[in-house]
Amino acid sequence: MIMKRFAYLLSLTTVAVFLAFIALTGCEGPAGPPGADGVDANATCTQCHNENTDIFVKSLQASVSKHMIGGNFERNDADCAACHTHEGFVERMDAGEMEASAVIENPSPPNCRTCHKIHETYTSADLELRYPDPVSLWINDVTVDLGAGNICANCHQPRIPDPMFGTGLGDKVITNNRFGPHHGPQSAMVWGTGAFEVAGSKSYPTPGGHPHAGAGCTQCHMPPAFGIQAGGHTLKMTYQFHGADEDYTAGCTLCHEDIEDFDYDGLQTEVTELLDSLHSVLMGMGILDADGLVDNTPLTVSSEMVGYIFNYLFVEEDLSHGVHNPKYSVALLTNTLEALSN
Repeated sequence: MIMKRFAYLLSLTTVAVFLAFIALTGCEGPAGPPGADGVDANATCTQCHNENTDIFVKSLQASVSKHMIGGNFERNDADCAACHTHEGFVERMDAGEMEASAVIENPSPPNCRTCHKIHETYTSADLELRYPDPVSLWINDVTVDLGAGNICANCHQPRIPDPMFGTGLGDKVITNNRFGPHHGPQSAMVWGTGAFEVAGSKSYPTPGGHPHAGAGCTQCHMPPAFGIQAGGHTLKMTYQFHGADEDYTAGCTLCHEDIEDFDYDGLQTEVTELLDSLHSVLMGMGILDADGLVDNTPLTVSSEMVGYIFNYLFVEEDLSHGVHNPKYSVALLTNTLEALSN
């Protein structure tokens, strides 16, 4: 009798639970239309990850670039990290700032993800450049457009000097022996802008008018690679051959068929001699030391002298010895020497 009552109560409970479920969920309706097919990995990941060695080779090239092995990514405070680290660069670019917001913990050097949108869409679109737009230079708000080299210009541009140079601005005090455009004025040099354009016997070319501005950074620095020594994603312009440095002119021959080295028509020789002459003059005035640094700071000089010092450092730190913009380099150095001789 007891077992029958238990079975009866159990059946009532089951019915009650079933009815409650029906009340909550409702009756099952007809089947809906088929859903969209999932994305086939063969249509995404394998666009890049395939039997082709292209990405592997580019990674090898990048691994020996100065960005990766230059060692400067330990400079992770907010202002330096904005260019010296991957994390600081991406953060400040996305925020539209000149500096990162704070010290970057566990920084990494500029790498594949710094320039490319790696693993954002998992398609070949990930190889697109992150920041392709023209760049407004910090020093004078001039906009430069170097094509694929625009991403380079975001860091390879002169910093705003303190004090700023100018004509008729009175005396200025240089308090830091690291005064100057910092180490990357290349985009401004290529474009032909940003230095102290003192008047003289040489005229200044139209900004953006030199063919190298149209070539940007990539035509010369990223031609088909010479192994992992030069070109491609190494970005290097020289390579070792039997123990000697050789100029890698593969990107130059597109315009200069007869070029054999970077001292084309004696340009680098001319600019080096002008640099040496300006260095000697400024050193004789007690302004520069043997290493080209401002000596005896704090140093009180005219606003024009600030510009003369800046011009020397601008051409020196460009590192191309005139190649990036021959006419602009020669004009800056020649006119500065003339101004100092008056």
